[in-house]
Order: sequence, then C-alpha cells, then structure tokens
Amino acid sequence: MKRSEITKQKILAAAEKAFAEKGLYGARVDDIAEQSGANKRMIYAYFGSKEKLYVAVLERVYSRIAESEKELLNKETDCVEAIRRIIRHSFDFLYEDPSFVKMVMWENLNQGQFLKESEAPQAKGISVELLRKVLRQGIEQGIFRESVDIEELIVSINMFCFSYFSNIYTMGQIMQTEFSGRAELDKRCEHITDIILQYIVKEQ
Repeated sequence: MKRSEITKQKILAAAEKAFAEKGLYGARVDDIAEQSGANKRMIYAYFGSKEKLYVAVLERVYSRIAESEKELLNKETDCVEAIRRIIRHSFDFLYEDPSFVKMVMWENLNQGQFLKESEAPQAKGISVELLRKVLRQGIEQGIFRESVDIEELIVSINMFCFSYFSNIYTMGQIMQTEFSGRAELDKRCEHITDIILQYIVKEQ
C-alpha cells in the first residue's frame, strides 16, 4: 500500500472515531489531524472539506456491513436458514461494530442528507437485492406465504435488529434490565428470528 493510501486510511479511522462520538458538527478537524498523525492541510487535500470527509466515513462504515451481508447471502442454503443467518449476522455485526450504530444514528439526526451524497446506498442496495431474491425464492418454492410484502419485511428485519442497539440504554433504564450483554443479545436475536419466521413461513 502506498504511503498516501496509508495516510488516508489513518485519517478515515480517526475521523470515524470522532464522528461516531460527536457527530459531524461536534467533531473537530484539529482532533482528527492529531489522532491520525496527519495535518489539517493534508486532510483537506485528500478530502476537500470536513463534510466530504464525513461522507467518506459513511461510505467506509456502510461498506463493512454491505460486504459482509453480500458474502453471507451469496452462500448456498435454503431460504429459511438464510433468514436465520441474516438476522443472526445483523445482531452480531451491530454488537461488534458500535461505531456503525452511532454513525447511523447521527446520520438519521441529519435526516440522511449526507448519505444521499455518498455511494453507501448503492453498496447497501446490493445486499438488499440479495435479500429480496431469497424472499422471492421462498415464496416461489411455497415455503413463504404468498401474501408476504417483501419490502415491508426487509424494513422490519432491519428495524427490529437495529432498534435493539439504538435504544439499548434507554430501554435498560426504563425496564431496569441490563441489555448490553451477549446473553441478552442472543435472547433478543432468537425472539426476533421466531417472530419473523412465524410470520412468513407457510403453515404445512
């Protein structure tokens, strides 16, 4: 890897940490420069502006989940097992990559305006299309109900998984329960998997 590419990756890593913790408007380029070992002039030379650096970080975090989902959904398996795997993967990925969760939460506060300027929707769209394919195959094979709304179901799978992490601390306080442990995560994952499969699998 060229020195310039190594420097860019260091800047992106430092920027991801800063944006995840403080958002676009709270993070400071001075801090990103210090943490990356680069200088501000170099950051602007590579990325043009703080906003464009933020867009690059969005692409970086979304590419991680998109690539892992694409790899998973391309594996040969039956449609029911594919749904189990994608839900399990979502919980595991979000548990292991908290900066992704924070970046998505910040960008929702921005009403998705910077995501529109990035290539992240196209990258994530590939794995979404693969999930559509799995669901269509399940319907065509008579395993899933014909009345399943594929688009609504994809939204539900994403929302059910992500909301656990976006609300983990507030719900923990309200219900006086610790939700951040692996055992609690596994229990929630199994619950959501049961809900989804009970809804879509046709009764035999």
